[in-house]
Amino acid sequence: MKAVRLYAQVLVDVLSSPNMNISMEMTLKELDGFSKLLGESPLMAKVFDNPVMAESDKQKTLSAFVQKLNVSPMGERFLGMLIKRNRLSLLPQILTEVESIRVQKNGGLMGELISAVPLDGSTVSSVSQAISKKMNKTVLLKERVDPSLIAGLRVTVGGKTFDSTVRSKLDKVKDSFQ
Repeated sequence: MKAVRLYAQVLVDVLSSPNMNISMEMTLKELDGFSKLLGESPLMAKVFDNPVMAESDKQKTLSAFVQKLNVSPMGERFLGMLIKRNRLSLLPQILTEVESIRVQKNGGLMGELISAVPLDGSTVSSVSQAISKKMNKTVLLKERVDPSLIAGLRVTVGGKTFDSTVRSKLDKVKDSFQ
């Protein structure tokens, strides 16, 4: 989605500007915390998505939340802009895209790791390191769960797919009988 990429690029550009005395890591962590809070509280998300509620009331509500959460003024301005443009629901995607931009800026690649069950952090890290070594670049993997894979992993990076899922093996066996 173009809007997600645009907001992510603006955020990266502003936070990495030499004139800014703001920690990109801190601001992204604050925004991620706010995003998780929205995800955990459907009622809070509905408040900000409510078309009947005046924008000024949404901004006041945002100010109360960011004060409690100790969000920096830069984080508050970004969230305020998303609220003003009715794009707050895109925050998780924007933050994912920010990571992608940062990885690409440093010469790395973004990839997707799909598994049948949720994986622990050390497994994801091991897979990421193995793929990074194979690709000769730093690879950051975005995780997704797809129970239809039955077991195993599918990793897609830079147009290449590494598939060790039971589903793909079963499909190959099925194709050999036809």
